[in-house]
Amino acid sequence: MIILICLIPQNSGLVPMAFLYYTTLSNILCMLYFADSIVRTLQNKPVNHNLKGAVTLAITVTMLIYWGILAPHNFDVHTVNQLLGTLCVHLFVPLMTIFDWILFDKKGQFSRWAPLSWLAIPWVYYIFAVIGASANLTFANGQHYPYFFIDSNLLGWGPVLLIVLALTLFFLIFGYLFYFIDTKWGAKGHK
Repeated sequence: MIILICLIPQNSGLVPMAFLYYTTLSNILCMLYFADSIVRTLQNKPVNHNLKGAVTLAITVTMLIYWGILAPHNFDVHTVNQLLGTLCVHLFVPLMTIFDWILFDKKGQFSRWAPLSWLAIPWVYYIFAVIGASANLTFANGQHYPYFFIDSNLLGWGPVLLIVLALTLFFLIFGYLFYFIDTKWGAKGHK
C-alpha cells in the first residue's frame, strides 16, 4: 500500500530537484525497503529488522520535522494535487510505516546499537546538503540549502551546528524510543 501511495503524483510541479530533499529521499527509502521486503517475503528470506528501524525512524522524523518546524512557517499548498502530495509524503507514508512496524513486525529484533547506526541516514543527507551548497547547487526553493534550519549562509555556522547537534540528539532519542518499545514488546511476546 505504501508503494501505491508513493506512486501518486505529489504535485503537478514535481521537478527533478525535488528528489534532492530529505522528504522525498526518505519516502523513496520506504518504497525501496517495502519493495525489497515483499520480494524477500515471497522468497521466504528474512527481512533486516535493523534496516526497518532505520527506515521507520527516517520517515518518522520527516513527519515530525515537517509538521513541527516547516509547515507552521510555510504551508504553501494551493491545489488539491499539492495537498494530496503533501499529506502523502509527510503524513500517510510515515503513519503507515509506523503502524506497519507496530502491527506486523516481530518485536525484540533491534540490536542495542542499531539506533546509533540509524544516524547514518540524516548525517549522510546533511553532508550531501553541505557539499551541494559548497558546489552552489540550487534547490527547488531557490536556495543553496534545502531547509532553512541547516542553511549556514542564512544562520551562520555556529547556530547551524547547534541545530544539527540538536537534530542528531532528536534522532537518537527517537531511535532509542523505538528500540525500547520494540524490546519491551518483544519481552512481552508481542508480534
